[in-house]
Amino acid sequence: MPGLSIDPEGMDSAGQGLEGTSERFFAALEQFTAKIEGVGDACGGDEIGGLIGDAHQAVYEWAMECFQDLAQGIADAGYDVRDFAAQHLAVDDEIAQIFKGLESEFGGGS
Repeated sequence: MPGLSIDPEGMDSAGQGLEGTSERFFAALEQFTAKIEGVGDACGGDEIGGLIGDAHQAVYEWAMECFQDLAQGIADAGYDVRDFAAQHLAVDDEIAQIFKGLESEFGGGS
C-alpha cells in the first residue's frame, strides 16, 4: 500500500500508554469502591431507605461491572497493539534474513 508506514517502536509505546491508562483506571475504581463502601447505610433503616439502598446497590454493581469491563478492554487493546508491534518486528527480521540468504546464494553484496 503506497504511503503505509508502520512504526513498531511507536506502536509499542502507544500500547504501553494504553496499559498504563488501564492501570490508573483500575486504581481509580478501587478508590471509588472504597469511598462507596465507606458510606455504609446512608439511606436509613426504614422501608423507603431500604428500597433506595437496594436500588443504589444494584446500580452501583452494574456500573462497576461496566467500568471494570472498560478498564480490561483498554488493557487488552494495549496488549494487542504491543503484540502487533512485536509481530511486525519479527516478520521484518525474518524477511531481512531471507534477503541476506538470497544475497549470499547469488553472490551479491559487498
